[in-house]
Amino acid sequence: MIRKSNLFFLLFFITHFLTSQVINVKGKVFNKLDEELSNIAVMVYGGGKLLSYAYTNEKGGFLITIQKPKLDTLNIVASSLGFKKESKRVSVLKNTININFILEEQNDILEEVVLESWEKIKVKKDTIVYKVSAFKDGSENVVEDLLKNIPGIEIDLNGSIKVNGKAINKLLIEGDDLFDDKYKLLTKNLDASIIKEVEVLTGFEDNPVLKSFQESEKVALNLKLKNNKKNVWFGNIDLGTGTGKRYNTTVNIGLLKKKIKIFNLTNVNSISKTAVSQVKNTETISLNGFDTNKKIEKVSNELISIDNLSSSNFSNNEDVFNNSLLNSLSFVTNLSKQTKLRSLTYFTYDEIEKENDNITQYFIEPKTIFFTEQNKIDIKDILFSTELELKYLSKNETYFTYNFTFENNPTKTTGNLIFNNDNVSQLQEDKKYNFFNHLNFTKKISNNTLLLTYTYLGVNNTKQNYSIQPNTFSDVFNNDEDLTIYQKNNTPLTYYGLNSELVTKTNKAEYGIEFSAAVDRDEIIGSFRFENQLKIDSLSNNIDYINKRVSLTGKYTYDISKLLKISSSLSISKNYIKLNSNKNQFFFVNPKISLHSKKTKVGNFGISYSFQNNLPNSKFLTNSFMLNNYRTFNKGINSIQQSNNHSFGFYYTFNNYKKQFLINSFFTHSFSNKSYGLNSFISENASFNQYTVINGAKFTNYNLSITRYLKSISSSLKLNTQQSWSNNPVIINAVTSKVVNYNANYRLQGTTYFRLPINFKFGIQYNYSKGEFNKQNSTNNYLESNLTANLKISNKWLFKIENNYYSIKSQNYWFSNLNIGFNPEKSKFSYRITANNLSNITKFNDIVLSSFQRNETNYKVIPRYFMLNIKYVF
Repeated sequence: MIRKSNLFFLLFFITHFLTSQVINVKGKVFNKLDEELSNIAVMVYGGGKLLSYAYTNEKGGFLITIQKPKLDTLNIVASSLGFKKESKRVSVLKNTININFILEEQNDILEEVVLESWEKIKVKKDTIVYKVSAFKDGSENVVEDLLKNIPGIEIDLNGSIKVNGKAINKLLIEGDDLFDDKYKLLTKNLDASIIKEVEVLTGFEDNPVLKSFQESEKVALNLKLKNNKKNVWFGNIDLGTGTGKRYNTTVNIGLLKKKIKIFNLTNVNSISKTAVSQVKNTETISLNGFDTNKKIEKVSNELISIDNLSSSNFSNNEDVFNNSLLNSLSFVTNLSKQTKLRSLTYFTYDEIEKENDNITQYFIEPKTIFFTEQNKIDIKDILFSTELELKYLSKNETYFTYNFTFENNPTKTTGNLIFNNDNVSQLQEDKKYNFFNHLNFTKKISNNTLLLTYTYLGVNNTKQNYSIQPNTFSDVFNNDEDLTIYQKNNTPLTYYGLNSELVTKTNKAEYGIEFSAAVDRDEIIGSFRFENQLKIDSLSNNIDYINKRVSLTGKYTYDISKLLKISSSLSISKNYIKLNSNKNQFFFVNPKISLHSKKTKVGNFGISYSFQNNLPNSKFLTNSFMLNNYRTFNKGINSIQQSNNHSFGFYYTFNNYKKQFLINSFFTHSFSNKSYGLNSFISENASFNQYTVINGAKFTNYNLSITRYLKSISSSLKLNTQQSWSNNPVIINAVTSKVVNYNANYRLQGTTYFRLPINFKFGIQYNYSKGEFNKQNSTNNYLESNLTANLKISNKWLFKIENNYYSIKSQNYWFSNLNIGFNPEKSKFSYRITANNLSNITKFNDIVLSSFQRNETNYKVIPRYFMLNIKYVF
């Protein structure tokens, strides 16, 4: 038996022997500003082999323990994309090696760094971290350019962001929300070079009380900045001037501190980047049973529109000639530990010019109707908005948010056209304002019970003045064609309401009861007259539409197993309708049910069914015809009728962010018993449309996207298809028939991340459509593709050429843009030369076929121009 003293001696000897056989390498990593750097890879090499490695922590420190090698020296290397690699050789005479590194920033060349998956992407529970330097190619100017490079993140043509098919709920900066649903202000203007990491937050919840109560299905993005951009004022000035009166200048100023974050973003340009498009609301989707971030925001009717001149084919608004100004100021600050204040104020000004030639044919009985248009539209659009949001979290687990927004938007649109060889002038002047208020209250009554209350108030108005010269309806009214037509519309809207929900959960179930009450008052006041004459009563409208409704909704969710969950709701509502002096009541019962899986290794799926009763919008209820444009009158129906809609859905998603293998698919099918359609009379000179209740419509939509990062070829590929089927009855020139349409597109796109000086982005898409009306069939198809090559000759020089190709009805178009960047080392200045539309295409012919209509439109396109940009970063 071993004595205690001998046992102690034996343990001491073993411990001493083992510790003498290991070496501890420790130290810190700094930049040249003596700032500590986190997430820097520190590697220990011996005899040409990698022995071990570690990442620096938040304070820049690292500790690596290795078995003592039979070598005299070791090579310690610190490296990270964004910094120059530094190597130090050290002796192994001691068991502890202390060593520090000071790294110098640089623009990385991908071919100089071996990228492994763990260096590019980190998955930490519900957070996926993308190291930006592993996905950028050096040509990115703004954050949007950067996000487009990251697999699984999609940005559509209007700037909205999705992650594997799901719209993001927020875009955060260092964990704070500064722009809410106006995040395009940030993505389209903020300098991309200041971003270090992009985080995808898959279980995001902004409400801390709700976060502690349930799991969230929302998605958010969080942008993390480089360390040298924190706690100091930073920004850039990018001045651009070019030929053909083209210019593009951006100014960014920012400050990010723990207690306050500020951004001022300014842009002026004439390169088709309109200002108002950057502040249009970005829709978000919530799959939760309740959402404390929801906003009920409605806008009043806009019944006149003479701007219909844009092509959906252009990804960069190549047909828009503009002079635009945007300035936005946003900040968020902590007033106390419990209180946070956010503000966003912006001003936009756009002068927009668009031109096209259009040929329209209607394939209807008894003969085909044909007319031509040569359009020119000039728009002056001003928008001012200010938004304040206050958030307060009390110590007794109560959370308040109050949001206030005011918008003022005057617009003047001038239209000059030649219609069948006759000159027509149109003038549309709009004055719009919107006033929104939102108050959310969340109270955790107990660990299993939650109370949510939301109240809202909106006051909106749109005034439209419209004139046409000459009188394009002289044949209809049998009067002088030299008369000017005048129409005035005033559409005030006031709405307010309350939603309150009590939620209780058990081990496997969740119960909810929601009460809501709302009032909408929607008015349409319109007058029509000819020059120097009184208004025509039979063509004037005075609609006062009031909808008061109360509803009670029961909700039930049950965990069938560890993998399956069933969710259901039943809503009972009563609507009290007043249309001028007529009163009606409607009683609705709307059920919903869904079965969906929880997070599994093989993906997630769900099936759903819902039944929804609907009432018409006020624009369907006008009692007289009202002008929509120079050749079209619209009229509503005489009585209110409810319609209902059945909707079925299925979805499947698979997310392996570590390997970047993502699948997103959904299928929806809906049909209604009846719907509001048009009874139209169309002639060569005019169209008269009257809304009517017709047999119900059917709609089916299918979407599939597969994203895969292929490590073997260092590329990300995405395959996507979208297909839709619709069946809608219409009445045209007394002929009732179904309009059957099928639309499909198939797209393959990819991005390479080669360890070479050259990388590519590519895509090819085939579009197909088919229509049927009154036993007539029409088809249309066209091909589009794009190829972008980035050639990085050195740290200083970058060449980028972008090509977009369209093949439409045997007509081929090839748009090419060239970008040359020069970035001197250790300089705050950089330079960029841009050549747009090198092939100098000035006209783009687009053909759109529907079941009974053919439109051939020739768009005027911005001709070739060159631009020089000088950028200063501070």
